[in-house]
Amino acid sequence: MQPFTRKHLDEVQYARVIALLGVFAVHSSSTGLVSSMPGSLPFTIYNFFNIAGKFGTPVFFFLSSFVLFYTYYPRKLTVGLFAKFYKKRLLYILVPYVVFSMFYFLLKAYLYQNYTDTSHMFREFLIDLATGKAHSHLYFVFVSVQFYLMFPIILYLFQKFSAIRKYAILIGFIIQWAWVLINSFYLQVPAKGSVALSYFWFYFFGAFLGVYYEKVAAWIGNWRKVWPFIASIAVGYLYMMYFYVSIYYDIRTNQWTGSTRTVEFAWSTHAFLAATLIFIVVHFMESWKLSRFKKVVTEIGAVSFGMYLIHPFFLMILERFITGGTPIVFHSWQLMILFITFFSSWLLVRLFYDFVPYSWIFFGQGNRVWNKPSNK
Repeated sequence: MQPFTRKHLDEVQYARVIALLGVFAVHSSSTGLVSSMPGSLPFTIYNFFNIAGKFGTPVFFFLSSFVLFYTYYPRKLTVGLFAKFYKKRLLYILVPYVVFSMFYFLLKAYLYQNYTDTSHMFREFLIDLATGKAHSHLYFVFVSVQFYLMFPIILYLFQKFSAIRKYAILIGFIIQWAWVLINSFYLQVPAKGSVALSYFWFYFFGAFLGVYYEKVAAWIGNWRKVWPFIASIAVGYLYMMYFYVSIYYDIRTNQWTGSTRTVEFAWSTHAFLAATLIFIVVHFMESWKLSRFKKVVTEIGAVSFGMYLIHPFFLMILERFITGGTPIVFHSWQLMILFITFFSSWLLVRLFYDFVPYSWIFFGQGNRVWNKPSNK
């Protein structure tokens, strides 16, 4: 297989920002949701953002796979290639994961005083580290590591068999739902969401687009002819978002009588259509004549991994001080917490990248902006 040069895609950074906004919508609405009376207007609003934003993490999985296949599919597979691949993941993904697992574990132990025995505390930390449970959002890295371990085999199969490439989306769907059904009827693994098989539809969709990117980009660029199909994707996404949000509204108001498989269908289809629509939208964004806006979005996308890691810290601290008040004060503070958390996360990660040596230990690979050496 002959390698060929592929252009740098700013569109990936735009998509990461949209996915990050989904994650922030979910996490920042949780306190307001549990503090609102079920069925009330605030409850309905919080429930919407808490559920509609759940495309965020699956889209990150999708983008991760897309970037990997976009980068590695044209290359000849060698031991050296995968040695570099795993070195990068070890340094820039696994090391920050260990650091933040320890950080959140110790922070919660301090805040909640839930350990009195050091040896028991150490054992619990090792279990949490090995299962991605040191804090709720770290399952993302835990699942990603599982996919990285499978990546060389999957990449080889994509290069070797054209049928796998051609029908990747369908194959990913079948693998994911086979796992869902087997787990539902037989295995009943409680932490199903921490198993990479739960996201294979997204991983294989990203792989498909990574392999056939030039053809797909040309298809999007021909939007005047294919706009009915794009419009149908948008309508399908809006309907599935409504369906998914409605299901959780009924669950949380004790009106739901359906099965968990219906919930799984609603979540996965909603997130898949969101990933599809986001991939199309960011290609339109690239054509916008808004250079300053795109520069800001690209900057946020470049630090999105670090923001993902650190943002629960700000939520945990801020929410400890916002415990009551009149409804208008309480709900106003929830909105303020969202903005404070978002910009504080960005600022902290940016300061680390620019001014802290070995910042990759905390936030992975990043780029400097403020103190770049001038070109001579």
